[in-house]
Amino acid sequence: MRLLKHIFSVLSWIVFAVIIAYVLIAAPMVAGYKPVVVLSGSMEPAYHVGSVIYYKSTPFEQIQVGDAITFKAGEDALVTHRVTTKNEISRTFVTKGDANPSEDANPVDAANVIGRASELSIPFAGYFISYGKQLPVIIAMAAIIIISIILDSLYPKKKRETERAEQENEEKQ
Repeated sequence: MRLLKHIFSVLSWIVFAVIIAYVLIAAPMVAGYKPVVVLSGSMEPAYHVGSVIYYKSTPFEQIQVGDAITFKAGEDALVTHRVTTKNEISRTFVTKGDANPSEDANPVDAANVIGRASELSIPFAGYFISYGKQLPVIIAMAAIIIISIILDSLYPKKKRETERAEQENEEKQ
């Protein structure tokens, strides 16, 4: 029982560390930055595949040529590319991925821009987030914490210390 308790204690500390990592990744949201996972290499080397980058809602007037912007492309896809041309009249941007040989085919309407990307990126954190969002992983982490709590309540530390002292007394006799 002690070994099982110890195993779940270690596992629960790992789960708590994972939760703290998620909170740290989400922390910039307090300042208005939203995280997004980089899924392609179109912005290499600025943003690596699997990184988490942050964007913040920015008015059209404040976005300049050379800024990386995150915009809607289709129904649910988000793309982060660099502005190569800004058209004040049509309120559109021509964009290009840093690693792409040519500009994107369609200009981006200002209404589809959801923000300007920051320079901050957290390498590999996107894999961590993508893995952690899976239902089996969430269920496993919750189960580890619940089992650890149950084991703590069934086998509290004081009870273990008392049993250990009794066991040592028996061994001495």
